[in-house]
Amino acid sequence: MAVTEERDVVIIGAGIAGLTAARELRAHDPLVLEASDRVGGRIWSKQCGELAMSVGAHMFPPPDSVIGGLVTEYGLDVLKITGSMLNLALQDRVIQDARPELMPFKLPLSLRGRTSFARAGLKVKRIGDEYMRLAVQQPGETAADVRLRLLQYGGDESFADFLGPLHPEAERIFRALCNRTIAEPGEISVSAMAALFGHVWDTGDLGRNMRGGSGLLPEAMGRELADQIRLHTRATSLAFDGAGVTVGYEGPDGAGSVRARAAIVAVPTPDLIPFMADAMTPGFRSAIDRVTFGPHVVLSIRTGEREPMPWDDLYSILTPDYAFNMVFNHTNSLYAAGTPKQGSVLMVYGGAQRGYALLGKSHAEIEEIFLRDLDRLYPQVRSNIVETWVMPWAHAGAFAAPGRWRAQETLERGLGGRVFLAGDWVSDFVSMETAALTAIDAAANVRGVIERGGVQQAAARPVVVPRDPKATKRVQAFFGDASSAEE
Repeated sequence: MAVTEERDVVIIGAGIAGLTAARELRAHDPLVLEASDRVGGRIWSKQCGELAMSVGAHMFPPPDSVIGGLVTEYGLDVLKITGSMLNLALQDRVIQDARPELMPFKLPLSLRGRTSFARAGLKVKRIGDEYMRLAVQQPGETAADVRLRLLQYGGDESFADFLGPLHPEAERIFRALCNRTIAEPGEISVSAMAALFGHVWDTGDLGRNMRGGSGLLPEAMGRELADQIRLHTRATSLAFDGAGVTVGYEGPDGAGSVRARAAIVAVPTPDLIPFMADAMTPGFRSAIDRVTFGPHVVLSIRTGEREPMPWDDLYSILTPDYAFNMVFNHTNSLYAAGTPKQGSVLMVYGGAQRGYALLGKSHAEIEEIFLRDLDRLYPQVRSNIVETWVMPWAHAGAFAAPGRWRAQETLERGLGGRVFLAGDWVSDFVSMETAALTAIDAAANVRGVIERGGVQQAAARPVVVPRDPKATKRVQAFFGDASSAEE
């Protein structure tokens, strides 16, 4: 008969949220269970000499953030993105460096399309501004208060209903933007798009890439926590057991279980339902069901050219009329820092329905579909390809659908005062930073259980809304990285 281990806390998931929680709880001998063969979750990259290919989250917040602090602590190097981020491909040509307010006049649209796009742009500018005003924490408020308020703002209305009827030329641009957040306009709330546009025009301070690839951060965290992490180990059950919880798992050596005083669940909701279903209350299950995940199908392309290319000065391009909806140039920051050119790393991805259309296809089919469309924009790519990497993320990230805010208080509270949730899907905005912040909150709750005994109500953490006064930074999140991570 297998012996049940005893731990203070068990953490399920070794993405950036699970790793951050484990670091916070190092003094309490955490055990981290990770079903895959690596740490990092949706942050995944690999080095290729001076270059790095990535199929996950790739943009980093400033040094005064939680993630920025970890980057500094581990001695990693982030490079400022200098390339243009506000670019859009229409009619197989790239319209570069258009300020948001001037885009209706630079894009090749008909008069009706231009008018429709301009009117919709004014509406989203307004909700973006209001979102950032609501994001400021008031005296006496908790982080949970602010998150709930942000999710409630336009939280019952779809973005499509908010925009109203659009000219087809304008609709396809806004659809591509929604696809970047892994949703279609009719699926995503005004709240979620207000968050996107609010970060565009107010802060947008995600303008950094990591030298050597974003995966270096979770890898460094994983090395530090190696004794606490078990890879290839999938949680199979979670049950309340007297004054603690018992988590069953399947690992390389077979089935086992661990009994802990508390647990942190840091995996996407589609992955937690199978092992948590029997422990869920109806109210908790209803809250979990309100969290909606969507796909990103990603292709990373490494090329070997040494000569200049037309994408060299660009970082990201919105592509409404292609199988993918975004193009990123991941070598822009590297070469701006003075590294001699030795090829490029481009990343394209299709989200929402573009992603769903590809999930059942082979990697070779996905690659060919993406390259065929990329040929229309940059025919130079195919003849210079050295290596490709396809990653179809079925659950790439969460988005706030209409009504999502109604789940927030339950998600903040966790389950039974002993099981707490971490991940950017618990927050109002998807990013590495929000994943880390929810992990710190969850760890504080676990610490309360361990140190004071009994059950713990969700702890509060002050909300910090970074501000960047430079107008050149206001659009970075617009075409930046929402996977998060994340993350």
